[in-house]
Amino acid sequence: MPQHPFAPARIPPPARRAAQGAIAVGAAVRPEDLVAALADRPYPVMTSYLGTTLVAADPIEVVTGPAVWDALDITVRSTTMVPSGAWLGYLGYDLGTRERRAAPPQSAHHHPPVAMLCRYRAIAQIAPGGCCRVLGEGPDARRLAAIADAVVPLPTSPARRRTPPPTASLDARAYAERAAEIIRRIRAGDCSEVNLVQRLSAVWGGDALAFADRLWTAAGPASHRAYFATPEGTLVSASPERLVAVRDAVAVSAPIKGTAALGRGAALVNSAKDRAEHVMIVDLVRNDLGRVARIGGVSVPRLLVPLTTGYVEHLVSEVRAELAAGVRVSEVLGALFPAGSITGCPKLAAMRVIAELEPVPRGPAFGSMVAVGADGGIEASVLIRTAWLHDGWVSYWSGGAVTWDSDPAAEHAEAMVKARPFLEAIGCG
Repeated sequence: MPQHPFAPARIPPPARRAAQGAIAVGAAVRPEDLVAALADRPYPVMTSYLGTTLVAADPIEVVTGPAVWDALDITVRSTTMVPSGAWLGYLGYDLGTRERRAAPPQSAHHHPPVAMLCRYRAIAQIAPGGCCRVLGEGPDARRLAAIADAVVPLPTSPARRRTPPPTASLDARAYAERAAEIIRRIRAGDCSEVNLVQRLSAVWGGDALAFADRLWTAAGPASHRAYFATPEGTLVSASPERLVAVRDAVAVSAPIKGTAALGRGAALVNSAKDRAEHVMIVDLVRNDLGRVARIGGVSVPRLLVPLTTGYVEHLVSEVRAELAAGVRVSEVLGALFPAGSITGCPKLAAMRVIAELEPVPRGPAFGSMVAVGADGGIEASVLIRTAWLHDGWVSYWSGGAVTWDSDPAAEHAEAMVKARPFLEAIGCG
């Protein structure tokens, strides 16, 4: 897994010899191979944590819905390693909304629980290069270590026949009409920026791991790949964006805003529209982190930095906060969630517009995949480039920020460019 460009200091690579509370795995392990080996276990999960990847299954506790905030009532403390007993899972976008939109009955398969977290007694932590240790003690840890020791590489997914184009919650005309309405509201002073999203849905005859392999291949390296299989469905993400990472009482957020075609990074940096769009979100994140930081503890060490993915260019910045004493994990995540980069600003006004203009819920997409240690360490992504699979269907959400000088047709074109990894994964690229 590639290191995030603004990662806080990495957790030291796992030692080859066993340490207290950890079992070393002899061979190099790829995270996707290990999660595949756990596919038949309850709640297999793969997610990022401070420059490493965590893989687990067989949770000892499962929490869904708004109760996840109670599970995350953990004090942030300074530590040196990921403990066993971490909470892993997702917070869906609608967990942070005040408006609730009913899903049409025929689309029920698209809408999972608003949030789901699992607590795991044994967790495999894999450093870049495949060095692996299992955190935890007892039979659960020994079983996971044995599986990791015996893991074999995933076979390459067979090529799929081309499939019919997916259906969209907003076709090109409807998307452009809603973008134009957002521009009208911005010029009326109702808000400054709104992130508009469409949902693409297609029949998927393969299993979730095969789709994940194809999405990750199409998207290329991504700092926050994730996989989470639940009884309700499976989340797969190839996100390049960090909501927040917390270690040693310092929070780091890395909002992404601004998009251009590959090779157009220099033009993106010099685009007045994209710079303004980006800086508005950086200011929003500064304000969000200020709610949980010590006075004077928020800074922006890096601003408007080019970020190249496998299919588009972006702009990313780093916002850092020295957290106030005694801050809880739920307070840090609650201050930032959902991410300003996928709402707009002012955040609450933008979310009200989103609720009015987007015809279907976002589900887990545009929420966050989180890993939270019992010590209060946090790694949380923004679930862009994210799909949900259930009952033979796969859905994927894509969109972008609409601002004062947006072109409605161009905004739809950008949303479709961001959907390219999904279209390639289902054979429509």
